[in-house]
Amino acid sequence: MSFTWPALLLALVLLPVTALVLWGLERRRERTAQAFADAHLLGSVLRPASRAHRRWPLALQLLALGVLLFAAARPVALLPLPVNKAAVVLAIDTSRSMLASDLNPNRLEAARAIALEFVNLAPPSTQIGLTSFSDVATVLVPPTTDRERLREAISQLKIAQNTSLASAVVTGVRMLPGRKDVRPPEELTPRMFSLPDVQPSTPPTLQPEKMPPGAILIISDGVNNTSSNPEISASDGLRIATRFASQWKVRVYTVGVGREGGAIMQLNGQNYFVPFEPRTLQTLAQETDGKYTYAPSREALREVFAELGTVIRWEPTRTEVSALLSGVALILLVLAGALNLHWQRRVP
Repeated sequence: MSFTWPALLLALVLLPVTALVLWGLERRRERTAQAFADAHLLGSVLRPASRAHRRWPLALQLLALGVLLFAAARPVALLPLPVNKAAVVLAIDTSRSMLASDLNPNRLEAARAIALEFVNLAPPSTQIGLTSFSDVATVLVPPTTDRERLREAISQLKIAQNTSLASAVVTGVRMLPGRKDVRPPEELTPRMFSLPDVQPSTPPTLQPEKMPPGAILIISDGVNNTSSNPEISASDGLRIATRFASQWKVRVYTVGVGREGGAIMQLNGQNYFVPFEPRTLQTLAQETDGKYTYAPSREALREVFAELGTVIRWEPTRTEVSALLSGVALILLVLAGALNLHWQRRVP
């Protein structure tokens, strides 16, 4: 256990001081009664209660004070809390082809809008990660329930160079809970991944069927024109990555951004034809039991979460327990007052 304000623990010295003050006041009341009351009426003046009837309420009050003073230091404890281990990784294409203006104002802005809508529709307990990809995939936000962090990262996406869909798939798989130590396919070189902790081999204890459910949502124009391994074409690399996702029980959902027939884009004073290739995205989704959508509706985006499901597991989580302790102190005070009212017909 740790404390946000540990200096306030010094306030606990008030506990014995308060006990001494209360004991002194009780002794003073007894001496005053003995000094001024007639000896024959002393019993009526003092009406002494049993020791248990006096001490139990007082002990509960002092305990409540101690709990409140302890809570003032804002203790933080590791408590087992339910956590939804189901997660989705958003993979957004940031290659130059996403600057094509066949969607208003361009493909990247359309992808950004879809990603933000997806985050807004997500159930609060579902973890969402974010990666952008061009020549390589870059982890921007590990899976989290912090929606504001995701929105900020999405708003700051920048255009890069070419497109490697294989990099997006493999990096997305390794971002998902339980799959961090999974080794990427041998055919793909490690330099394509932004995750630096590549293991020499996948630990034998990792079993795909026991992994929490995970999915990747790729938002792209489908152009796939680069591979990290010069000996493997971009299409072959994507096929390898697709098998990798299926092996580790990860569904890949894809969203196409662009228009049939492609677009002409001007870059550095020259015109370039930028294709829109939905078939690549359709094949990727089909072979991983995912789905491809174009111009997705809110219902289509919600379907990703519905098919993902929920897996609740108890995990130790750092949690401030001040409110919990304050509630305990309140219960103790109420109990002390009830005992006083019952035994001595008064509430201190």
